[in-house]
Amino acid sequence: MNHLRYAIVFLPLFLMYLFLKGGSFAVGLLYRLIYSMLRLHRRLDDEILAVQHAKRIIVIGSPGSGKTFLAKRLSKWTHLPYISLDDLYWGPEWRRSTDKQFFKQLDEVLEKEEWIIEGNYHDYYFTERLQRSDTIIVMDVSTIEAITGVITRSLNRFLFSKELPKEIEQKAVRIWDISPRFVRFVVGFRRRIRPKIWPIIMQYENQRSLIILKSKYRSCLWMNSR
Repeated sequence: MNHLRYAIVFLPLFLMYLFLKGGSFAVGLLYRLIYSMLRLHRRLDDEILAVQHAKRIIVIGSPGSGKTFLAKRLSKWTHLPYISLDDLYWGPEWRRSTDKQFFKQLDEVLEKEEWIIEGNYHDYYFTERLQRSDTIIVMDVSTIEAITGVITRSLNRFLFSKELPKEIEQKAVRIWDISPRFVRFVVGFRRRIRPKIWPIIMQYENQRSLIILKSKYRSCLWMNSR
């Protein structure tokens, strides 16, 4: 009976996961095709050059925008240490770090000479991260793309125990680790959060290598052009 109940829950979610991943793969192929037709190689070459010479990269944007995927791939490509702000913030069983603990860990990371820091956390050392970085990558994706990414990530966590903060074990994962409040945050990100952080980011437009990606699929072109 328990196996039957598990199958009833697991199968629809697994089919949804396959649908979203398949759709993501198709959109990625379409994006590459459109790019090859538009011939924007000079802009792509400038972005690749900036990333190749970077020592301290921050990747910021809405939840579900593809920050983690991009940062991990860049870490493998550039051999820079990968740092997730979620790993610093979340402890076992989804326990939050205190502000003092989080600031201490983040401050230690920022003092290092090489890293890729991934995560938004605009209320925590946001300006300090921008100042310390030499390359800023903004995942400025649409709300639909962000929501799709959040759902896919949640399914990945529940079905396969992937994309979890390193201190969290599988037993702590709920079927949906996204609450209505979190969904409202993602839906309202471009309307409420983006206007707050955008002017701050633009202050560094001429001081840092600033790369703005309107889709997570845009970064895949870097890997294909190496």
